[in-house]
Amino acid sequence: MIIPTGQIHEQPDRFATPRRTFLANCATGLAGWGASSLLGAGTARAAPARRDSSGQAGAGGASIARAKSLIVLFLYGAPSQMDTLDPKPHAPAELRGEFQSISTSLPGIAASELLPNVARNLHRVCLVRSMTHASNNHAVSVALSGLRDSSPEIEGNGKDARHQPYFGSVLEYLWKQQGIGAEMTGMPVHMVLPWALNQKTDKGRWQHHAAWLGREYNPVIPVFRGQGSLETGAPSIAGVQPILTRFDPWDGVTPASTFAFEGTSLPADVPQLRFESRLQFLNAVDGALSAGATRQGQSYEHHRQLALAMMTDPRVTRALDVTQEPLSIREQYGYTMFGQCALAARRLVQAGVKLVTVFWDTWTDNNAAWDTHHNHHPRLKQGLCPKFDQILPAFLDDMESRGLLDETLVLVISEHGRTPAITTTPGGGREHWAGAYWGMFFGAGIRTGQVLGATDRVGGYPVSMPTHPNDILATVYHLFGFDPHATAIPDRLGRPIPLTEGDVVRDMLA
Repeated sequence: MIIPTGQIHEQPDRFATPRRTFLANCATGLAGWGASSLLGAGTARAAPARRDSSGQAGAGGASIARAKSLIVLFLYGAPSQMDTLDPKPHAPAELRGEFQSISTSLPGIAASELLPNVARNLHRVCLVRSMTHASNNHAVSVALSGLRDSSPEIEGNGKDARHQPYFGSVLEYLWKQQGIGAEMTGMPVHMVLPWALNQKTDKGRWQHHAAWLGREYNPVIPVFRGQGSLETGAPSIAGVQPILTRFDPWDGVTPASTFAFEGTSLPADVPQLRFESRLQFLNAVDGALSAGATRQGQSYEHHRQLALAMMTDPRVTRALDVTQEPLSIREQYGYTMFGQCALAARRLVQAGVKLVTVFWDTWTDNNAAWDTHHNHHPRLKQGLCPKFDQILPAFLDDMESRGLLDETLVLVISEHGRTPAITTTPGGGREHWAGAYWGMFFGAGIRTGQVLGATDRVGGYPVSMPTHPNDILATVYHLFGFDPHATAIPDRLGRPIPLTEGDVVRDMLA
C-alpha cells in the first residue's frame, strides 16, 4: 500500500470486580454495538480476491496458518523514532537531540545509546522503520482496528459509529467460526493487560472494543493487585516538577504485585458438590428457555459459561498470578508494571489464551507513558528506555527458551512516532507524529535479522517501503491463515466486508 507523502495502595473496589458484579457485568450491556443484533451466527464469508496489475491474486493470496497465538506489546504514547531505533546522527543537532548512536548486532544498523541490550539482540527481530499514517492523535484505533484515518473526535469517543472492531475481536470472531472459542475451550480467547486502555485517565476514549461484532468478542480484562514501589518515580530536571505520580507502578512494583480475577473461586461455604448441583438446576432452567434465545441472550450465555468455566478451571487464574513464577525469571523482566505484564502474557499464552495485548499505559497522568511532551530527554534516559532495554531481551530469551516463538507471533508497536523537531518545554519535548515511526516483529512466520524500510535524514517520512498499520494487520491475518481480502466479517448491516484494506508485507515473512 503506497501512502502519501500519592501512594498507590491495594486496588480499591472500584477497580475490582466482586463475583456478583463479575457475573452481572456479563448480563448487562450485552446488546452489543450498533446493529449487532442484525448479525447472524453463520460462518465468515468470502469477499472477491483483489488482483494486482498483472491480474494475479495479489497482496492477500492463499494464506497458510503459521501462527497459533499472538502477543502484542503496545508502547502507548509512542516512542521517539530518532531517540530509539531509527537514530539520525547526521541530522542537525537541534533535531537529533542529545543521545548518541551505537552499533547493533546487524551490520550497518545503528540504535540509540539508550538501548544497548536491544541493540545486541536486533538480529533476533524484524524491524520496520517505515511505519506511517496520517493521524497525529494517539490513533490507537488506526493501529489496532483497521481504521485508515482517525481524528481527536473519533479517538476521544469510544462509541463513535465510525470505529471498526479491534483486530483481536475480529480474530476471535473468525476463530469461533472454526470451532475455537471460549465456549469450546473454557478459556478466554483474548485478553488485555493490565487494564482497559486509558481506564485510569480517560475512560471515554477508544478502548479495543468489538464494535458492531458485539460485546461477546470484547477482550477479557483482569485487575492489577499491587503497589508501586518507588516513592520518587518520574525523572525531572532541576526546578521542574515530575509529571508522574509518586509510587507509579510503571516506575516499579513490589514483588507481591500480580494480576487476578475477582469472583473466580468458590466461597468457603459452597463446596464443589453443592456448586455442581446448582449448575444442574441452572442448566435445566436454561433448557426450557433456550428456544426463544435472542442474540443478546446468546451473548449473555457466552459470558456466563466463560465465567463458570473460570470458576471451575484454574488455568487462567494460575497463569495470571506472576508471583508463582521463579524469582530469577521475574527479576530478569524487572519489577515494573510492563515487565510483569509481559511475563503474565507469556504465562497466559502457555496456558492456552490465544491473544494477549499488553499496553504500556498511564496511571493517573495523561501526559505519561511514552508521550514525552515534557522532560523528554530525562524520561527516556532515566526511565523509559532502560526499562524497555531490560524487558524486551528478557522476553525474547524467555519465549525462545520455551519454544513459544515457533507458534507465537509477537508485535511491538505503537500508534505513531514523535516529531523530528524538539520543543523548548522543560527537559525538551517531541510532539505527536504519524509521518514515520517503527514497529518490531518476531516469532511465528516472521523472517528476523532484517531492517525493512527507511526514513529521510530527519526521521520525518519514509523514503522506502511506506507501511500503514493496515498492512501490519493484513500480515497478522495472513499468518493466522486468513486471506485479509478474501475472508470477510459482517458489517453493521450484515453485509460481508474484507478484514482490512491493507496488503500483506511479504518481506516480513519467513
